[in-house]
Amino acid sequence: MTASFTLLGEKAVDIGASENLAQEQGGGNGGRSAQSKPKVANWMRNSKLTASELEQVFDTTADPVEVIGTNVPGKTKKRQTINAYVLEGIRSFLATGEPSFDDKSARKLCETVGCFNGANHSLYIGDKGNLMSGSKGQGWKLTVPGLTKGAELIREIAKGS
Repeated sequence: MTASFTLLGEKAVDIGASENLAQEQGGGNGGRSAQSKPKVANWMRNSKLTASELEQVFDTTADPVEVIGTNVPGKTKKRQTINAYVLEGIRSFLATGEPSFDDKSARKLCETVGCFNGANHSLYIGDKGNLMSGSKGQGWKLTVPGLTKGAELIREIAKGS
């Protein structure tokens, strides 16, 4: 397989080595760090996110992982609400290795960060674009654009810290 990559001008990736590196970067919680999950490690590498940037937004040592702080980017409550949903999806991704989450936990985050508007909440979420799929009743899952937006939000929050 290495020969195939060489012919294509690509560098072969040793998945075991990258998982070990991710575990080392994740700190000392027995290899249970968010970065030790293969999908999360790949997302971090592709997004060029560092463990330090994640630590500005999430407590990855908590069980379950928690969003820390209340500074969700967005010039309007609508944009903050959508961004809070994306951050909740990233929180779940870090905790479980899957970017799926329920509406209740996302609404709770909106309340915590001060962007929940009961009268308009469902309208705000209706304008989520392609960042996530699903529904209030079935739950949500971040799409690839949602994961990309999550990385952008983490970087933005980390710069402001």
